[in-house]
Formats: sequence, C-alpha cells, structure tokens
Amino acid sequence: MSESTATVESAPPREPRRSRFGRLTGRQVNLLLEVIVVLALATGLASWWAGDRWNGWLTWAHGILGLSLLVLAPTKLQGPVRTGFRRRRWTRWLSAAFGVLVMATAVLGIVHATGLWFGVGYWSALWTHQLFGFLLIPLLVWHVVSRPVRPKVTDVDRRALLRTGAVVGGAAGLYVAQNVVASAVGLAGGDRRQTGSYEVASFDPANMPRVSWINDRRPDDTSPDAWTLTIEGEVVPVRDVWALARPVSAILDCTGGWWSEQRWDAVPLAELIPAPTGRSVRVRSSTGYDRYYGHETLGQIHLAVGYGGEPLRAGHGAPVRLIAPGRRGPWWVKWVVSVESDGRPPWLQPPLPLA
Repeated sequence: MSESTATVESAPPREPRRSRFGRLTGRQVNLLLEVIVVLALATGLASWWAGDRWNGWLTWAHGILGLSLLVLAPTKLQGPVRTGFRRRRWTRWLSAAFGVLVMATAVLGIVHATGLWFGVGYWSALWTHQLFGFLLIPLLVWHVVSRPVRPKVTDVDRRALLRTGAVVGGAAGLYVAQNVVASAVGLAGGDRRQTGSYEVASFDPANMPRVSWINDRRPDDTSPDAWTLTIEGEVVPVRDVWALARPVSAILDCTGGWWSEQRWDAVPLAELIPAPTGRSVRVRSSTGYDRYYGHETLGQIHLAVGYGGEPLRAGHGAPVRLIAPGRRGPWWVKWVVSVESDGRPPWLQPPLPLA
C-alpha cells in the first residue's frame, strides 16, 4: 500500500517592485526625484549669482532638470504615489501638496521659457516659479526626513544609470524642442537672453521696470542735495560724482525675468577708491542692503548717478546706485550711501540678500 505524499514548494523570493519606466524600482525613482529636485533648486539659485559667463550653462541645466521632473512624473504616479495613498495617513495630503507644488513650479518655468504668459507685476510666471521654489525647500526637507530612502550600492546598477541617462536625455531633447518651437512659431521665448530674461525698454529709462529685492523700500527723500554719500569715511557730494561721470553701456538683468540696456552716467569704483584696503569693498544702501566686491572687480563696477544724461529716477536707485556689468540684478545696489574698504572676503556674504 503506497501512501501519497504532497510536496510543498517554497515560494520564490519576491522581486522588487519595478516601475513601468524600464527597470527602475520605486526606491530608485524616489532617489532620482530627490536628487533632481535638489539640483534644480541649486542651479536656480546659482543662476542668480553667476555672471554672464556661466549663466547660460546654469539656465540650460536648470531647464533640463525641470523637464526631467515632468518626464518622471507618470512613473511616480503609477508606482510610489499609488502605493503611498493606500496608507491612511494624514501626511499623505502633505506629500500630495509637495508633488503638486513640484509640478506647478516646473510648468511655470516652461510658461516663462516659452513666453506664453508673463503675468502681472510681481505675480509674473517667473516670480511665481521662484516663490514656489522657495516653498519647496521646507517641504523637501520634511519629505526626506520623514520618508528617508537610504541609498544602496545596488541602486546604482547599470540599468539604473542607463534609465537615468534616458530620462535626462529625453528632457534635454524636450528643452531643445521647446526652444526650436518657440522660435519657429514666433513666441517671445525664442528671443531670450542666455539667462532666460526678456528685453524690456532698452535705452528708454522712463519705461524700465522698477523692482526691489523683497521689501527693499526706497527712501522718502532722494534729492541729490539731501543725500549723504560716504566714500572711505569722507562725505562726497553727489554733484562731485556727476562731474566725474561718463557714459557706460551696461545691461541690468533682473532675476524677475527681464533685462534692459541703458547708457548710464557713471564712475568706476577704481577711480573713487584708488587704493582700497582690507579684502573687499562694501557697498551699502540706505535700506541696509549691502554687497561686497573684490578689489580686482573695481574697474568694472561703477557708481551711477544718471542715464542718458538725465538723473536717476527714485525707483531706479536715485540719486546714486551701483551698476555691475555682467552680474544679475541683486548685485546692483540701489540708493547707495556708503562705499568702504572692508576686511571681509567678497565670498563671505549671504548667498541671498537678507535685507
């Protein structure tokens, strides 16, 4: 008499969940998205401070990274997002807000880059894009801390690198196509500066925008006779600066997304401070806003008192402002009250103005 026996086979090990984008796993998608968001924020902020020489590359990198987020969005929605929403936690709505904000920021960048919409005043596509970018920072920190995805050596396999290359390559192709289409159909985005800014009111100072950093409000009385300008500890009348001023063509490229070229009546700082001491020169506004400049740059940076032969307007920094050719708007200090040698090196200043 034979006894039948049943064999119980052990279940095969479960394969890691793969996303529909090739062979990337859910954790690989999450890691890649975190890296892309961090790099997008970093290149966006760096473009404010880099000169014209590097700004084109940073603008390209920033645009490609933003489009990479959109390329990966379907994969994120099909995998990690769907899994996460099955968990009944209130924080899933915070995660959803984070994701929506990332997508909105990327879309606003595209809207600005193509010139489809400029917005109204401060609420332009680019200003809103930047505002959303700053709001993303605390949400990104919360997301990384509350949902840590610790990188593993196995996350960086050959397939992952190939798929990552495909994502970035696809985004780069979209970036080039976006520029080509904008030029072909006559959108404003086809004629931007390398910084991504649009030309406004060049050689027409009356119509040049008046923009200040955050709450950098102009002083009440900007008349030259009432102004106190101190250079290396000595009070210098504004009319004395006028006597030395000569025309200098320079482009003011605002981080708000516009640029304007004017013929400024200005004097190089090298003439006003021929023998600076310390390690830098501090230029301070009546509002408390300041920037530090290295001695080697003083021949290219100027104090301006007018443009086109007429005095500066109050909104443009009257009666004295700084012009810094080749640098973005935050370096162009308005309503200058003092220019002094300083012991601080020029690189030791806040990456963002704090006043």
